Amino acid sequence: MMDTKEKIIVKARELFSDRGYNAATTAEIARRVGVSEAALYKHFKSKKEIFLACITPSIWNTTNVKTNPTLEEVKDVIKERIDLIRLNLESFNILYRESPNHPELARMFMEQVYSHDQNLKHLLEKISNNDLSPIQSLLYELGITSAIWSILNFEKMQADLIEEKIPVENMADEIADFVLYGILGKKNPW
Repeated sequence: MMDTKEKIIVKARELFSDRGYNAATTAEIARRVGVSEAALYKHFKSKKEIFLACITPSIWNTTNVKTNPTLEEVKDVIKERIDLIRLNLESFNILYRESPNHPELARMFMEQVYSHDQNLKHLLEKISNNDLSPIQSLLYELGITSAIWSILNFEKMQADLIEEKIPVENMADEIADFVLYGILGKKNPW
């Protein structure tokens, strides 16, 4: 069972993801949690502190990249990034929506996700034979993460927008193949 602080984070994350920082109020967060506004401040000093707590991902990747990964191991690392984003979609929504107004979010996220999860970085280095500069590696990783986020948001939105649904049961495999093989769909990138 969740304690009050966890409930505050869950409900605030939903609200910040849906409405953004400025439109979300502590009164609405308290109402959704079922506590008084004063109770929020027993756990957090400010709305901003609640907001920053919402960006912390709740799940982490665990696979270690081998020296010479097989194609399936490469796909597994990409699928883990997909799972990370899918399970933390609201946090990613907050990050992408609010980073221009709250630069500390991007810094926190870099520290929490990219420094914690080095698998994709190591994988990119191995695939490119260490030819990627640090900037290229970061741009590629951010590009992959942003693309996955966009696709997963589409997956979420299509329920409301499209009568005839695009099948998404193998979405993780499809995204991994897209990341590995690109637009041309070549099955042998090495």
